[in-house]
Parts: sequence; C-alpha cells; structure tokens
Amino acid sequence: MSRSGLLLSLLFSSVAFTSPISQAYAQQVDMVRVDLPAGNMASALNRLASQSGLQMIFDASVASGLKNRPVSGKMSPRNALDRLLSGTGIQYYFIGETTVKLQIPGTATSAADSDATNLQTITVMNNAPFTNPGLNTAELDAKAIERAQSSSVRDLLSKIPGVSGTGGVRLEGQTVAMRGFTRQSDVRILLDGAPKNFERYDQGTVFIDPELLKRVEVQKGATSVRYGNGGFGGTVSMESKTAKDMLRQGESWGFWGKTGYETANNQFIETGTLYGMSDFGGPITYDGLVSATWRKSENMRVGGGEVYDASNGELATFTANAGGEYDGHELRGSVIYGSSANWGPPAAIRGQLSLSDYSIKTYGYEQARLRLLSWREMDDFTSTLKYSYTGDSDLVNIKSLLAYSQVSQHGTRPAIPGFNPTGSLGGNENDTQYTDIKFEVENTSNFELGGLSHMANYGIQYHYGDRDVWMFEKGKSTSADYNYGYYAPWILPEGTQKTISAFFRDEIKITDTFKLTPGLRYDHVRSEGVPNLAPRYNNPAAGHDYSAISHDGFTPALSIEWDVTPETKLYANWAYAMRTPNIDEIYSTQSVDTKASKTSRDLDVERNNNVNIGINQMFDDLLSDGDNLTVGLEGYYNRVSNPVNRRTGTKNLAGLAYASVPFYWNTPAFKIWGVEASAHYENDILFADLGVSWMNGRRNGSLSDVNGSDTYAKDLFPLTADAQFGFKLVDYDLSFGWNGKFVDNQNHTSAKIEPLYARPESAGNAVHGLFLDWSPKEGLMKGGEVHVALDNIFDKRYEPYLSDGITAMPGRNFKISIIRKF
Repeated sequence: MSRSGLLLSLLFSSVAFTSPISQAYAQQVDMVRVDLPAGNMASALNRLASQSGLQMIFDASVASGLKNRPVSGKMSPRNALDRLLSGTGIQYYFIGETTVKLQIPGTATSAADSDATNLQTITVMNNAPFTNPGLNTAELDAKAIERAQSSSVRDLLSKIPGVSGTGGVRLEGQTVAMRGFTRQSDVRILLDGAPKNFERYDQGTVFIDPELLKRVEVQKGATSVRYGNGGFGGTVSMESKTAKDMLRQGESWGFWGKTGYETANNQFIETGTLYGMSDFGGPITYDGLVSATWRKSENMRVGGGEVYDASNGELATFTANAGGEYDGHELRGSVIYGSSANWGPPAAIRGQLSLSDYSIKTYGYEQARLRLLSWREMDDFTSTLKYSYTGDSDLVNIKSLLAYSQVSQHGTRPAIPGFNPTGSLGGNENDTQYTDIKFEVENTSNFELGGLSHMANYGIQYHYGDRDVWMFEKGKSTSADYNYGYYAPWILPEGTQKTISAFFRDEIKITDTFKLTPGLRYDHVRSEGVPNLAPRYNNPAAGHDYSAISHDGFTPALSIEWDVTPETKLYANWAYAMRTPNIDEIYSTQSVDTKASKTSRDLDVERNNNVNIGINQMFDDLLSDGDNLTVGLEGYYNRVSNPVNRRTGTKNLAGLAYASVPFYWNTPAFKIWGVEASAHYENDILFADLGVSWMNGRRNGSLSDVNGSDTYAKDLFPLTADAQFGFKLVDYDLSFGWNGKFVDNQNHTSAKIEPLYARPESAGNAVHGLFLDWSPKEGLMKGGEVHVALDNIFDKRYEPYLSDGITAMPGRNFKISIIRKF
C-alpha cells in the first residue's frame, strides 16, 4: 500500500493531551488571568482549563450548541466558571482538587454515575504541571478502557500514535514499544507506581488485565526527570480502580459487574467489583474495593481462518484497594494479583507451531506437538502503600510510596523418554523470578521568588531489583562442567541492581502565557551478579567475573510552554537521558570455547539526547455553527550514544584474541527521528479522529560491522495511521461508527545487508472495524452500558512489522460487553 493512500490515525476520543493535574497545583495560585472571548462554549471551557489549570470533564451533549459570553479579568477559577456558565443551565462540582465535572441538572450526578450519557466524553486540555500538552502525552480513562474491550495493555495502547507492540496472540508474550524503542528497559511500566520488570527473552512484559485499571497514562520519550535510568521510548503508568472512582453521589457502597465475549478465540470474561466508603461517625473517611476478573479463551483464529495451536489461555486477576483520609492526610494500600497456567511454545512471542514432516514421521503427531510445548505457570503480584499530604501549606505537599512487585514464571517441558531440550530452549524445567522493591518520597512547594511564580517538585527514590533464575537440563545431568544440569542460562544471569536517585524540577511562570521548567536528576546504580553454578560459565580463564560494578550520571532537562493565543499552544522539551546496563547485559556470557566469552563489566552508560517540539491548535465554528476542531503536530529527535548490543558478526570478531572479548559492548551511535500528528473534529451529531505516526533513523555502521557503511536503525515502525468516524444520537444514548488502521510497507531496514540481525521487510496492510456504544438513561438497562465491536471485518491476515513475520493477528472478531452498576 502506498504512502499516498494512507489516512491519518485516531486517538480514542477520551484520550486527554495531558495527565491529570497534581493536587498540589490547586494551591499554586488563588487568582488567575482569564481571557475568554465570545464564541463556542466547548472551546471557552477548553481555554479556561488552559488558563486556570483546571481539568473539566463533561459529555458532549452538555455544551452542544451553546455560545458563551466574554469573560476576562483576574479572578479565581471558581469565579470564572460561575461567570462563564451563568444562565446556561450547566452545573458543576469538584470531583478532585482541580478536576471539575459539568452536567445539566437531571442527568449525571457524578463523574462515576452510570446513569450518565457516556457518549464521547470530553476531557479538555489543561496546563498540568511538568507535562507538555502535546502528543508525547496521552491518557485513557476508565470509560475508554471499557469501550476498547482489550485483552491486553498492548492492544489497549495500539491506537496511540508512536506506540506499537511486539508478540503475537498469546497473552503472556506481549510487549509495548514506543517511537522505535523495543527493548523492555526502553519502555518503563508502572502499576500504581510500582515498577513492572520482566526482561526474560521472548516472554513478554505486561500481564495485568485492563479490566482492573481506571486510568492509563502514556508519556512518550525520556524528557521527564521524574523518571530515570532507562525509558528512552517512554513510560506507561497504570492506576487501579478505587472505591471513590466507582461510587455515585449519595452512595455509601455499590457493585459493578461486567460480562464480555469475543468470537475470534471464543473468549469469555467476567468481572465483579464490590466497593464502599464511610466515616463510621468519626473524623476519618475510609474506603475500600475488591475486584476479581476471570478470562478464558480457546485457540485464536487469525485472519484468513488459520487457528493457532496452543494459543488458548486462562487468566484470573484480583485487586484490593483501601484507604483513609483525614484533614489533608491520606494513607492508601493496594494489592493486585494475576495468575495463569497453560501450554505454549517455550518462547511465548511466537505464532503457529511448526511441526516438520520428519518430526511427525519419527514421533507421531501428538508427541511431535508436545515436543514443541512447555507448561507455563505465571504469577504476577503487586502491592503498594502510599501516603500523601495536601493540606493548607503552599510549601509542604508530600507524597510517598513503598512498593513490592514480583513476577515469576515456571516452565516445564513434557516428560517424554529421550526428550532432552537444550539449555538454549530452557532445558527440561526452568524458573524465573523478578522482584522489585521501590521507595520514594517527594514534595511540591509553591512560592514566589524574584517576582515569578514557582512550583518546585523534588524527591529521592530507591529501587532494588533482584533476578532469581535456574534451569535443569537433563541432557547435562552427568556433566560436572554443567553442574549436573542445574544452572542459570548463560544469557539469563542472576543478580541484583540497587538504584539511588534524586531529582529536582521547577515550573517557573515567566508570564501568564509562558512557562519554563528546568530539571535535574542523578542516578547511582550498583549491579552485582551471582556466579553461575556451572563451571563452564564461571571460569576466570574465559573472563567470567560476576563481582559488583557501579554506574552513575546526571540527567538535565528543560521544557518550554507558550500560549501564543488562547487557541494556539507551542511547546518544546529536551533531556540528556541515561540508561545503565542491566544484569543481562553485564553478566551474560559464553564458554571459553567462544571468542565473545567475557562478562561485560566495562560497558559505558547509554545516553539519549532527546528533543520534542510541537504545537496544538483549536478552531471554532469551522464547518458549522458550534463545531470544534483540535489539531496537534509534534516532531521528535533521539540520538543514542554508546548503545549496548551483543558482539556479533565475523567482522566485529575478526582478529580478536581468543577468550578475551566481552559478550556485550558499546556500539556507535544511532538516531531516530519522526513526526506525529493528531486531529479531533466534533459537532452536535458526529465526531472524527485522525492521526499519523512516521519515523526514520540511521545507525553509524551496522550491528554486524560497526566500521562498515551506515544502516537503518533496527526497530523503525512503518508509517502507521488510524482513523475513526462516528455519529452520536444523544436522544437515544447511542454512538456508533467505523475505525480503520492503515500500515505502510516497511523497507527502511538493513535486512539485505545483515539478514541475521535486522528485521525483514514487510508488506503494508489495512484493517477495518465497526463499533457501537449504548448507555441508556431509562428503561430496563438504565444505569448500564453495552459496548459492541466488529474488528477486522474483512478477515484480513496481517502480521505486525515488529513480529518479524512470526505471527499473525486475530481475524474477524465480534466483541460485546455488558456493564451494570448496582
């Protein structure tokens, strides 16, 4: 498919340009300068949000067709709202420190009220602190997550420009990639603030069920000093549901239930949530929630009709969340647990099982099939304890977090006489357990200095990561050199990393329309390996050294935001980010019989010179009275120096001394640059979302010959676009429409030069879908929601570029979910 035939891509209509504003920001300023010219009410609300720092949530029908009178002057945000909404019949109330819900009396009574008409809920832009309101930040709220009916976080995020995924149709084998960065350490995953790390080769990274989430925020790029040491592609921050998110006004408890079904893999999903809140007659307000989700599916039918063997699965997840509030203090704890067990290929990121004629003839079909499978048991546990204080002080607004997270996977190959899988395939039995402990405390201070308004955010963080790995290879059970079969895989070493960090950033309001935010971060990382039990991989003569080593460095950053006019916003941000080598890169090794046998203790820190520049523009009354068009355009540039890669290729190994070369090394720099665009149009009866993501990049030399000719960067996404067009029938509580995903062919790859190390070229594809959302306010289904979708309506067989042709995606898939709140 040619580039000229591409449309632009969609963002879910509920994806906000910025993250929710921090509670401390409400105290930054009592009076704000407001300039709201007469015009479209929806646009005036958007401008007020931008000028005041408020975030406002309302259904499209609330402001539909309304005009506003001009409002200007210096006043409080609440006063500005009162004047703007006077005489319109619109009422508002605060559902957070700076989050406002708008409604028409007699409709919704709270942000979580399921009686509301949830048709294209609008979350308007704001000036959230430390976040540029551009395409490098996107958010999915609870309603968007429910409408998406996604089986995984990867699928949930797939329509955001610049975000893609690897892996296939198995839930355990999926990862998230951003802006050309695909390594697990390049996309930071946080669940309620807890880090989720699982960098085991070809086993995926994200296992949480989207049903448990109330909000997902994506920050593309590495320009925030709030996060450090990695995340060159970006950060995915997920938050689980709390009782306060679910309760309707006047309720003290409730129950929320959902049932869903998909045809492509005959998947059933059931979710139940019980929640409540009360002060029990005392000064402390308590709330609590428990929720459970069960998901079960048969083998996946991919486009064209083929059914992938061993792609069925069963996943059970549970969450509990409880908290207490008193006089500005809040203490909150959460526990999230997921478990699955199923047969699958040893590498979960795979497609169809490949049974050879020889294997079938030799072992018979069933035994030949079993020899390609592993029984995989997965447990994913996360717990957090948070404390925050947002009282009356401008200088003290504290947040702290203690988190414990553990992902464990146990794999067992079938017990077949004479069947002895090699260590490179995980042996006969293997176990991997990643444990993360994180502590952080931060404060936000608002003050005037030098005639300027400052918001300073600063804190310290500690992160402990442990990797516990073992394997049994029956074929080596008589070899002392392999510790009689019990050892850690040489490419999956054991070890710990301890990171101590500090950060500081200051949002300075130079004028009413211009903000400058400098920032600085420091990370110190101490890595220590665990000597391999197999002498073959623990031999000083081969350069094996598992002792500790440290890396450190500073990350400076700078962000600029300028409201040129109420309709036009320019922004730019820059950071010189860092990533220290991980345990796999430092302590992976080979035997003395190979040239690249040493552990890699001399690796330098990777650096990413990252820049984003963008513009947001609003247009009112463009095609009809009362309509609105919002467009965004952003360009980005990454230059990664000292990238860490395996030492591969005969030219890179030629002439090197035997048994003296590290397995990983720092290679020459590479660059990735790109453009993202997004547009949203809406009037009283229709809506449309358009966007596009394009990128390119070059590497100095190649992975197989660092001194050779320049090549394409390895993981460039193809030119990708999504589009959505739909109608809303407010009188019937209904919205419906079409969506499409369009992917260009990808020939920006060096596969012809180094086929063993570059991704293959791929053909383009186009996939279409239909959707319908119904949120009735009357009748038997009052208080409920029905979401229906038909994905891949033409049953297109297609393989995402990052899957390397290994796996296809689901075929024609009818999905339905029914939600009720009691």
